Amino acid sequence: MGQVLPVEFSDGEVREIERQAAAEGRSLQEYVRETLMTAVTSRAQQRATVLDHVLEASAGLNERLAR
Repeated sequence: MGQVLPVEFSDGEVREIERQAAAEGRSLQEYVRETLMTAVTSRAQQRATVLDHVLEASAGLNERLAR
């Protein structure tokens, strides 16, 4: 069994989450878990893209500075 992650939502947020889960025909737990993991994965991919861009720019700058 996994760990419990204590997160608090307002009543309105819970109603919206429940509404979305029901609209997709999924359990609340399944919906919340997948939504959070999708967000985490997306953020990690965005961060990797930004870091790749910074590394590319830095390599070009370092090359010009070395001349």
